[in-house]
Amino acid sequence: MRGIMLKRELRIMEIKLEKSANHRIAMLAILLKRQIFRIIAKHNLEITPEQWIVMYYLWQEDGLAIGEIAHKSKKDFANVTRIVEKLEKAGYLTKRKNLSDSRSYTVHLLPKSEEIKEPIQQCWQESMNISMDGISCEEQEFLIKIIDKIENNIVNNIDNLQ
Repeated sequence: MRGIMLKRELRIMEIKLEKSANHRIAMLAILLKRQIFRIIAKHNLEITPEQWIVMYYLWQEDGLAIGEIAHKSKKDFANVTRIVEKLEKAGYLTKRKNLSDSRSYTVHLLPKSEEIKEPIQQCWQESMNISMDGISCEEQEFLIKIIDKIENNIVNNIDNLQ
């Protein structure tokens, strides 16, 4: 029994997080979020990156249901609901009963959302310029292809993990 425990411990210790793509992607996501938070704060904008993502999808198609925003943003429904409530309190958008499904709501931009659209997009561009410095367009396209494959692997298998 003791020998089995030692073998398991050794296998776990052999993992090198620095060489793990999953870990590196997770750490990169944390750094990117920290970077964009600081850029947004530097520009004195009162919006979070998560709130911007919700607004982004609404700028593309106003009147989405909360579930549609969750699907597009890959965020869970409860998280999107909280983000929408905060944006509603801030005066950027409003919720309306969905005409085709009275159990759900659609989310609609208010005129105040236009005031923040350009400044927040400039912050996002500044973040992109910093993080993609020295990385060619071809390398960026290749990276996106790899990320797409990883996302597809997860999406296609996530329901099997319950």
